[in-house]
Amino acid sequence: MFQTKPPVAAALALALATATGGVLANPHRNHPYAADRVDARVERMTEQLDLSADQQQEIRAMLDAHQKAEAQARAELRQRIDAVLTDEQRQRRDEQRQARAERRLDRLADRLDLSDTQREEVAAIFAQKRKNPQMTRSEVRNALAGVLTEEQIARLDALRDRHQSARHGGRGGDFPDRR
Repeated sequence: MFQTKPPVAAALALALATATGGVLANPHRNHPYAADRVDARVERMTEQLDLSADQQQEIRAMLDAHQKAEAQARAELRQRIDAVLTDEQRQRRDEQRQARAERRLDRLADRLDLSDTQREEVAAIFAQKRKNPQMTRSEVRNALAGVLTEEQIARLDALRDRHQSARHGGRGGDFPDRR
């Protein structure tokens, strides 16, 4: 087992406790289609509780505000963790993130048969999201819709649905995993 400095261990324990609590409370909180989840939740509530249009709008605004607050909290946690890491550790972490982002983009480009131009535009959207934690997931999805063809959007939705079904043992569900 390796030995860490107490501040690093404390920061990692805090990050793990925070992340674990969030996942247990809301297992899809990092999902890229959270806007879809909000829509599905409002739709379910409307069916079950016969919500008026005004109530739907108010509840949707509350859920959107909650998502933005969670994104901001994640960004603040990253900053606090960054303050504990050394320059070398931050650089290594950034390289790992970049490699992971490239692999994800490669898989998406293959699955959706993206052109080189589309791939660059999608990469720019993802980079913008990483730099701007206030950018909502629905804004990302809308930006992607401006880059992808209708057929590619349909394939993306089908991939998301298939992944969701597999992740939840065939139960289906409203949202896919972000991987």
